[in-house]
Amino acid sequence: MTSFPLPQPRGIDLSLPTCGEIQCSYHGSCLSEQGGGTGFVCSCDLGYQGEACEDTVNGALSLPLTLSVLAVIFGVLMVAFLVAKIRQKQKKRNRKQQAAKQGYNIVV
Repeated sequence: MTSFPLPQPRGIDLSLPTCGEIQCSYHGSCLSEQGGGTGFVCSCDLGYQGEACEDTVNGALSLPLTLSVLAVIFGVLMVAFLVAKIRQKQKKRNRKQQAAKQGYNIVV
């Protein structure tokens, strides 16, 4: 029995990269220019901008945002440390008061 190769589809080759992948940096799709012609413009996905969708909209915010998140984390840790120290001192004072009430001479 002889097998024949399957016919190759004609027309669009799906293995080739699309215009959006090549020209729009994988972050948009190509649209033909208004008024006709052979040119194109990129219609960028949400969060991207630029002629070829190469810039992120919030790219300028990344460093300040990172620093502010780190500052908030550091602040929360400092507050937690201070609260723990204050509670530790209060417990020590309460133990001394209880020992003095009961007449024990305990060094704490």
